[in-house]
Amino acid sequence: MVNNGAEGSADSMVRGRAWRHPWVALAVAAVGALLAAAVILWLPSVRFALSRWPAVVVALVDLVLLSAPLLGAVFVAVRVTQERFAAATGLRGFSWIDAVAGLGVGLIARALVELVAPTTGGLGGGLLADDSGLIAATMVALAGAVLVTPVIEELFFRGLLQRTLGDALAGAGRWIAGAVAVLFSTAIFTGLHVLAYGASVPLGLLLGTVAVGLGCGVLTLLTGRLAGAVIAHVAFNAIGVALLIW
Repeated sequence: MVNNGAEGSADSMVRGRAWRHPWVALAVAAVGALLAAAVILWLPSVRFALSRWPAVVVALVDLVLLSAPLLGAVFVAVRVTQERFAAATGLRGFSWIDAVAGLGVGLIARALVELVAPTTGGLGGGLLADDSGLIAATMVALAGAVLVTPVIEELFFRGLLQRTLGDALAGAGRWIAGAVAVLFSTAIFTGLHVLAYGASVPLGLLLGTVAVGLGCGVLTLLTGRLAGAVIAHVAFNAIGVALLIW
């Protein structure tokens, strides 16, 4: 009787997690982060090798190479742990609160960046005077920044990394585990963005990644869903792109 009760309690704890095998999924996330860092360091060589190729092809290669390790890690983690993708990553479910809170976090994060390091506009005028190949490449890069990168990064950093770490540390209590997971996922998120710049990291980039990481992390922790974080990230990037073009 005692053993059955203990087993039932353990099963209940597992069912309460987003990831039933969080340490396994966390190990996959670690490999994904390391591969993403390797790609970032390797990317200048790839761009040099493709320097004779059309600019739009280089832009597409950039987007694919930077996205593949993160998105691949999410799918591999779901596969090896036999989870349901939407339930594990937090994509399941949506509320009007996600839209309102997500837009609010995105606006606040962008406002903080613009107060400290305003975005320099005028890209739109430059595009009009440029050749069609470079215009297409720029449009691919901007569309990726608004529609592709935020979704993939939220799936990895908040849907996989933050949620698995929070589940792995669940024994410390929900809020302690959640706070550690938010801070850790934000640190990795910021570190990968900073890595591409070396020692010369723009202040706006540093502030923006920290603000988005913390804001999206808290939204995911409080709601248990990923929708608000995705909306916040898309809004932040979209406003930045709009200011850049304007």
